[in-house]
Amino acid sequence: MKRMRFLLCVVAVISLAGCSTRNITISRSLGTEADIFPDYKDIVIPCNIAPMNFNVLSEGDHQLIIEGADSQLQVAAEDGLFDIPIKEWRRLLRENMGQKLRFTVARAEGGEWLAHEPFTMEISPDSIDSHMAYRLLPPAEQWLTISIQQRNLETFEQKVIYENKLSENNCINCHTFPARNPNKMMFHLRAKNYNGTAYVNNGKVTKLNTKTPETISSLVYPYWHPSERYIVVSTNIIYQSYYYHSEDRMEVYDEKSDVVVYDVEKGELFTNELLSSPTAMETLPTFSPDGKKLYYCTAENVENIGLNIEKLKYSLCSVDFDAEKGEIGTKVDTLFNAPLDGRSISFPRISPDGKQMVIVLMRYGNWSINHKDADLYTLDLTTGEIKPIDILNTDEVESYHSWSSNSRWMVFSSRRDDRLYTRPYFTYVSEDGTYHKPFLLPQRNPLTHYRDILHAYNIPELISGEVKVKAHDIATAMREEGTTLTFRK
Repeated sequence: MKRMRFLLCVVAVISLAGCSTRNITISRSLGTEADIFPDYKDIVIPCNIAPMNFNVLSEGDHQLIIEGADSQLQVAAEDGLFDIPIKEWRRLLRENMGQKLRFTVARAEGGEWLAHEPFTMEISPDSIDSHMAYRLLPPAEQWLTISIQQRNLETFEQKVIYENKLSENNCINCHTFPARNPNKMMFHLRAKNYNGTAYVNNGKVTKLNTKTPETISSLVYPYWHPSERYIVVSTNIIYQSYYYHSEDRMEVYDEKSDVVVYDVEKGELFTNELLSSPTAMETLPTFSPDGKKLYYCTAENVENIGLNIEKLKYSLCSVDFDAEKGEIGTKVDTLFNAPLDGRSISFPRISPDGKQMVIVLMRYGNWSINHKDADLYTLDLTTGEIKPIDILNTDEVESYHSWSSNSRWMVFSSRRDDRLYTRPYFTYVSEDGTYHKPFLLPQRNPLTHYRDILHAYNIPELISGEVKVKAHDIATAMREEGTTLTFRK
């Protein structure tokens, strides 16, 4: 009995020692900034974000002091990692909402603790949607291992939505959700035995055969109407070229493309001559937040496009859309004229409040993820004025972006870290339209995670909750014959 009590005491002491951090006192300042990864210095963060763990890149013993208005938290580094306890982090967020947290990294030296210059994180009272869906795939569009994943932004939990090992390692096309609703989604699978479009509605999976005699391909790049009745989608004949003499290394381009609208209730597709012209390529469509406008990118056909890819320049146009009648307008409004501007536009996305359209501009083409010169811009829908978002852009690729439900946050793709792997960055957008310094998606151990993962984050989409559909249910549905869509004449 005495031996048992002794063992329990030993276990209790070890447990307490393992979960505690001794508090330190700063002796003096070093007068230098701490070298950390990721760069989380002086940023604005959501009030519901996961702990902003980071690594200190210099050697030695380090301690982190996080100070709020009325309390502080100290965390000792383990192998250079500051792993912030989630319960204490949430308390700090709750107590300091709308204010700034002060972060001080200290280094042990000669029996003293010397402090680097502090930095801050401002806690916005505007929350971000709780989850983000994205594809994980190797660089250069290889299909060996590709999956659609979802990440809980309030924790570090990541779950699989679908992975291609369930369907003969096929390509999985872009996923989309209606107004960030995780209960409905759509994406396309390209494979010999699983070819088709997966339509998910509250856990039920339906396979759609979306190639019809009237369309050039199956559905490729989709975007939902706010009513959830319609999905506007491009149909594309896609090619890839690889280069040894270009800094962009690879080009993805369309030989043909059209835009069609899918009526979910009637199970039919429809278009008109403006969206499916034989002399032009229409692609990457989107709806306005009120559903009354349909935007799309369009370029004139290019002869021998593989050899003349730099002539491929996309404009941005819009037409009216009548959701009650299911009709596309007949008058085109050109918002960005590529032949006059000399550049090409891609991925128009409007904030849910209708105040901001963010686009990608580059020298040519529309597959911006492979263009080193691709940058993010705002386009004023009233005046047509285009401005670069300088605080978000770098010398590397900045590309695909999506908005939060409250229009205060935007996530975008960037290769700024290593020029090869695309990573998701977040920016806060103030009411007045000001964009703030972006920050990298938090991880439990960011240095190890981003160093060791051999997949790029692709098509980051913010969603308001967890996608509950089971991956095996999707695979089972995609083995079936599926429902063939009709085409409205």
